[in-house]
Amino acid sequence: MNLSDTIVAVSSPEGAGERAVLRLSGADALRIADRVFVAADLSRPSAWPTYRAGPGRLEPPGAGLSVPAVLYVMRAPRSYTREDVAEFHVGAWPAVTGALVAGLMRAGARAGEPGEFTLRALVGGRLDLAQAEAVMAVVGAANEAALRAAGDLLRGHLSAEVARVADEVRGILVLVEADLDFSDQGIEAAPPEELARRTGAARAALADLGRRSRSLETFGGEVRLVIAGRPNVGKSSLFNRLLADAAEAGTDADRAIVAPEAGTTRDEVRAALRVGDLAFVLSDTAGLDETADELAGKARGRALEAIGRADLVLVAMDATAPSHDWMAEVIGLVTSPMVLVITKCDLAPADAARRWLAERGVRAAVVATSAVTGRGLADLCDALVRAVEGGGVDRQAAGPVVTARHRAALEAAVVALARAARVARRPRGAGELVAMELRESLDALATVTGQRAGTDILDAIFSRFCIGK
Repeated sequence: MNLSDTIVAVSSPEGAGERAVLRLSGADALRIADRVFVAADLSRPSAWPTYRAGPGRLEPPGAGLSVPAVLYVMRAPRSYTREDVAEFHVGAWPAVTGALVAGLMRAGARAGEPGEFTLRALVGGRLDLAQAEAVMAVVGAANEAALRAAGDLLRGHLSAEVARVADEVRGILVLVEADLDFSDQGIEAAPPEELARRTGAARAALADLGRRSRSLETFGGEVRLVIAGRPNVGKSSLFNRLLADAAEAGTDADRAIVAPEAGTTRDEVRAALRVGDLAFVLSDTAGLDETADELAGKARGRALEAIGRADLVLVAMDATAPSHDWMAEVIGLVTSPMVLVITKCDLAPADAARRWLAERGVRAAVVATSAVTGRGLADLCDALVRAVEGGGVDRQAAGPVVTARHRAALEAAVVALARAARVARRPRGAGELVAMELRESLDALATVTGQRAGTDILDAIFSRFCIGK
């Protein structure tokens, strides 16, 4: 796209109707309007003030047409694209509108590409990238709930919350870099425990933002449900049992390999799951464990990506584990709404795990289960339904609306902040590593609003747009 061109496209739905909107945007929009529009009062549109509308006739060169029209003029920067915009409202007659667009192109405009008007709004600072994504969500909303959700994203709710956390992370990074750059000039460095505390608080705030958020995709489709936890806590057994209970009698529903050795699951395994009237995409993931093994590390990375895309996470805890302290880090990495599942309750009671969660103030539904006996599976399904229908996933007044791309970015930022907090607790000399992790978290947050969005991200987003938007 050449963003200096003046572009034209039909910006109303295709097909016959009462009105079609032909939109021009760019430096020559008003000069082209002078050439093709005969105002009822014979004035020139290029002399009109912004936000003026007037009747007349649209007569583009070579079209052989003179069509009644109303022209709306919106001057830069007070327009959607922050360029001069001229909109011709005519009758929605498909054969006529095609000929009129061709005539406007002969008068000097270029045909707009899919999403080009919104891309110009993004480049001009009218919208950030999260809001730009909301434009097509508004257009494609299939019901009132989906329209409200898209409107929340378009109004900038998510962008504002992300900006607040990013400002705090930048403040921490300033302290770290001041210590690195001016340590020899008598400037007192922030204590490691203070850096770790503030970094941990930023991570917690971002994780809370993710848990309060509502997934845009949930309003019109399946709920992405991911099982997460340490290796060998029974994730795959739970995955298979949920599918088996939902399948018809006699159907072999096992999809995930189950073995006593930790690390059996390497790649994400997905399957469709229906609970009542709700449709889920259920995912089994690799265990979240710190490891130096390259293959296991890649599997952990893929698991974190799956968790970042999730609408709802089942966090699995092993009732037989001698200690649950490692679960604090697992829970801290989850940015989506979650349900806590205590597994292997046929082998040990769930009391110790429940006490651990209560002592740490973890606020989430907790269900004790056994994949062997089926205990608690019905209660778990009820908890899933309550999470979606009762406000856990779709909370109208709780947090901002996010897309799967936003969730993945939030998850990446949380993981980087968790690493930064761990490194910050070390003795002096770890400042470079802390700064690197803080910058990585800021880069992830910047992709939400588009401050660091590469062409691959922009291409993926705007390829879904239709022409005229």
